[in-house]
Amino acid sequence: MGLVAYAALALLGSPYGLTCPLPVATWLRQASHGGQADEPFDYFRNSWNVIGLKDYARGTRITPKNKLVIGDSTQKSATVQIRFGRQLTPLSRKHTKTLLDGWLPVILITAKDGYVQYEFTLWATPLPTVKDWEKAFDWPTEGENFLNWILAEVTNTGDTVTEAKVQVERSGSRQKAGSGSNDFTWSLPPGKSMTAVVRIPFFPVKDASDAACEDAKLWLDRTVRYWRGIMTKGTHIEVPCEKATQAYLASHVCQLIASDHGEIHAGEGFYDEFYIRDGAYQVMELEEAGLIGAARRALDSYLNHQRSDGRFESQKNQFDANGQALWVLWQFYKITGDRQWLIKVYPQMRRAVEWMMKARRRAPADSPFFGLLPNAPADGEYLWGGKHHIVGYDFWNLRGLLCAADAAQALGRIDEAEELLREAGFYRDAIDSAWKQTGLAHFPPSWEKAGTHWGNTETLWPTELFDRDDPRIAALIAEVRENFGAGFIEGTIRWLGHADAIHPYMSAYTTMASLVRGEHEHVVEDFYWYLLHSTATHAFPEGIYYKRRFAWSDTIPHPTGASNYAIMLRHMLVHERGDELHLLMAVPDWWLAEGKEIRIERAPTHFGLMSLQVTGTEKGVQVKLDPPRRQPPKRIFVYLPRSRQLVESVKGIEVVVRSDQKNHWDFPKVVRIYRESAAPLFKQIPGLVSLP
Repeated sequence: MGLVAYAALALLGSPYGLTCPLPVATWLRQASHGGQADEPFDYFRNSWNVIGLKDYARGTRITPKNKLVIGDSTQKSATVQIRFGRQLTPLSRKHTKTLLDGWLPVILITAKDGYVQYEFTLWATPLPTVKDWEKAFDWPTEGENFLNWILAEVTNTGDTVTEAKVQVERSGSRQKAGSGSNDFTWSLPPGKSMTAVVRIPFFPVKDASDAACEDAKLWLDRTVRYWRGIMTKGTHIEVPCEKATQAYLASHVCQLIASDHGEIHAGEGFYDEFYIRDGAYQVMELEEAGLIGAARRALDSYLNHQRSDGRFESQKNQFDANGQALWVLWQFYKITGDRQWLIKVYPQMRRAVEWMMKARRRAPADSPFFGLLPNAPADGEYLWGGKHHIVGYDFWNLRGLLCAADAAQALGRIDEAEELLREAGFYRDAIDSAWKQTGLAHFPPSWEKAGTHWGNTETLWPTELFDRDDPRIAALIAEVRENFGAGFIEGTIRWLGHADAIHPYMSAYTTMASLVRGEHEHVVEDFYWYLLHSTATHAFPEGIYYKRRFAWSDTIPHPTGASNYAIMLRHMLVHERGDELHLLMAVPDWWLAEGKEIRIERAPTHFGLMSLQVTGTEKGVQVKLDPPRRQPPKRIFVYLPRSRQLVESVKGIEVVVRSDQKNHWDFPKVVRIYRESAAPLFKQIPGLVSLP
């Protein structure tokens, strides 16, 4: 067993290179609870991912072909290609990425050359030179630089001596001396393993020698302990579906890596800035994940994005942001009960309402749009000309107005609350009048009836603007599910701004309306189609060109897509409706079967923290509830199918008996249905641009 060669140390892109006989892959297999026999399902042809650290400004993007893209737009980035085997075959899209423990930001890639097994592990840590590595994991306390680790364990599974090779090649580096490669060659006896380690700083460093012999397992241990520690302090949700549970945890990690110095961003390497719209649901996910500190820091960006006229804005002249900001500020108060915080932010909420009240009165009294917001451009509805009155803008500002009224009530400003509720009544009248003039049974994207559906679908979610039995809501759900663009495809709403496009995270707004309406079978089916549209590392997209299995503009992993998934799962299990708490409103029947268990611990709600354990037994369902106590709900409901009733009653819980689900939905089923009609993942598509 001998190392023939390995590259000399250099600067970035000449990373720290080292080879040593560490049994790291064995340790990884144990930590990951063993490998899976079947290749994990990955929907996307352009399956990107990220390794990075919480709240650092940059992360390392991992391409569909498993190259590392290191660096940012201010300097030329370096591309790192990993090759393996006797022919030094490059890793490619055929080598599926997975995550350690199914959710940690530690990427695992397996490849094989003959009888030689190659196991690659990619992750990020602070530079080993930092003074306090624990603090540096949590925040860029000692600068924005960090270390990318590439670990390869190579094992001869055959019965003869075999040659094995690994090459880590860098190109397009940010400095002339940076190109080159680390090359490792072994002559491996049967059953033997060797390990190679390559370390690459995100930004160039002057002296690479300080980290040359740093222990990979030590830093991997630290990485694992850090991320597990974060989740241990937050909300714990575990359901019988492993994919669902792992995707829930991975969604939290996605938010924290995309966040920059506490500011919620909509992507890492794309959309890498603050958007009020995207951030609204991202903040909600942080809150419901029990990551209250991160959510509180994220709200600074909302407070700093208020114009002099009172309107909140991040995207120019798009008015939904004003209502979304009001809801975000109200929602934080509801989830924390922090009255002092509400006192602090209420004046800004009131200024935003005053802008809204003035804007709604700009049109002449005889205009069909009197009482509505002015015409404006719209991103989601794909109406950029600014000539249309956007329904979602009115819905969001009505929602914000109602949130401000509730905040005034909570602060004892009774006269103000009544004034704002009267204003909300006038707003509803204007909306009703405009809807009647459309001649439609449902709410359209714009009052002129143009555009693709977006904000108009946020009717009962994230707060209920209308009665859940309002026929206009039922008509809208039927329109988008069955008619619009020929209806849902792959369980997902169409987005007609581009051809052959679907939009999973926007589809979630319709799913949540179905949740509130009690359409549990629709919700469960939608939930598993949402999970289908993810990678094997549980990364979610923005929109999808479904015929090509492409996340558009390589917008993956998309933090808003991740947040809407986590929120959906949480509200299927725990949902607030005014002063009521509703449990298990829409879960698959099989999650309640004998031997199955649902566990929820330390879950923040509008009423305080709660925990729930639901266990399926031979006789029925056993429920243990530690209810919220900060401001107890007036009523608590638990929803159970007719065939799976409570074994024994639980004090304070009212049982709602729902119908048994006619169809069994789980992840293997939705994958099987999809594969029966989908093109093979690696089939060449004419005219398709080659992947990075």
